[in-house]
Amino acid sequence: MEARKGADIASVIETEYVATVDTRLTSQEAYIEYQMHEARRALPFLSRFLPHEDARVLEVGAGLGGKGIAYACSGIRMTSLDIDPAAVECAARAARQHHAPLSVLTADGTALPFPTEWFDAVLLDSVVEHVHDPAALLQECTRVLKRGGIVFVVFPPYYGPLSGHIDDFVLIPWFHLLPRRIVERKLLSKEETRGMLTPEGALKVYASLNRITVHRFKNLARRAGLHIEYMRVRPFITHPGTRLVIGLAAAIRQRPHREQLRATLGRAMREFDWRTGTLFVLLAALGPLAFVPYIQDIAAGGCKAVLRKA
Repeated sequence: MEARKGADIASVIETEYVATVDTRLTSQEAYIEYQMHEARRALPFLSRFLPHEDARVLEVGAGLGGKGIAYACSGIRMTSLDIDPAAVECAARAARQHHAPLSVLTADGTALPFPTEWFDAVLLDSVVEHVHDPAALLQECTRVLKRGGIVFVVFPPYYGPLSGHIDDFVLIPWFHLLPRRIVERKLLSKEETRGMLTPEGALKVYASLNRITVHRFKNLARRAGLHIEYMRVRPFITHPGTRLVIGLAAAIRQRPHREQLRATLGRAMREFDWRTGTLFVLLAALGPLAFVPYIQDIAAGGCKAVLRKA
């Protein structure tokens, strides 16, 4: 367990991963590379719940396909789908370029085109908050799962500080909770782009949110016949803040730790400005609330859960 923790810490602060996070919006290829890094980080955790190495796994909401490619290259029998035909075409092309044995198709997650009890696992990574009917999505996942299979879910609870998916343009906590016309006016007043992402694109993603909360998600999972085997709600303290905290923790654990400490502080000085620094202090102060039931959503950055079919 300690070795796995060490590997997880290293994966968050390693230079290559940080670079993929920072450059993920510059091109489709950069975003696919970022997705692949994210999947490699998730794989040690996910493998603890899969029944065998060559498990048959379905990824719903694949986007550009990077995560499915990484999982397929690890030996998992992967099928990835997305409702956007353009994204599926890009994912299929990327899979061929990486020689990944990945099956990719266009489909709606609320009406999956697969037989009952077909998959060992279903992945819903940053998907459940965007579908118009999350109850139908979870019920379909249950239908196509084998008995004892799992649904792996990651999503940002809607009332979290930056859960509106607009923080590339508006870095104001809980701004997305204001009336929609105010959010829309603010976004469309932005003239600059963020690589591939435009203000109009961010508005479209924001408009797709179904306002799911941790409490509602739990209820929907249980109604779908899924047992919550693992769940963790984590606070959001910004990407630079996360790297600072984890880097300091890694430095303290190392012997000697001077080089790690120097590198962590040097990176923080480059990454923080007055806005991100102020936001980090605010969110760090609220962070403990993410572990308090019923009020945890207001401080949450993400919820990770493993649901198992009885």
